[in-house]
Amino acid sequence: MVEEIATVVSCSDEGVWLTTTPVATCNTCQVNDDCGTGIVAKTLTARKHHFFVPCTLKLLPGEQVKIGLAEQSLLMAALMVYMLPLLLLLTLALLANALGLNEGGVMLFGFSGGFAGFIIARRYGQYQEKHTHIHIIDVLPSLGIQQQIR
Repeated sequence: MVEEIATVVSCSDEGVWLTTTPVATCNTCQVNDDCGTGIVAKTLTARKHHFFVPCTLKLLPGEQVKIGLAEQSLLMAALMVYMLPLLLLLTLALLANALGLNEGGVMLFGFSGGFAGFIIARRYGQYQEKHTHIHIIDVLPSLGIQQQIR
């Protein structure tokens, strides 16, 4: 189970709306000023992810919870985004080559396969977004500092 910390944004009778902010590890690296990945990480702002999780817990906005996602869902999403476009690109390029097309035709078939792979992965992602089961594992304790009046 892959775990992440999320913050409760709002609550309803059916569940809660949560938000997470991805943490870039490049900002903590010692050589991030000289690394190309570190420079890119600084220029791109981290997007917050908002999503709904059905639950019966009584939570308040601002509370933090630990959520979990099955590894199988994450692995399947990674395969769809990275491997499917590559496999379709190679398959259609090899098919075009076997049909005896010139280099331009092979490139066109290859790019069409890669593009089709990205479209299929996007559709799968939209489907998966509705059917992925994110679980609230734990409600994290919130520490409050109270000022003592004398």
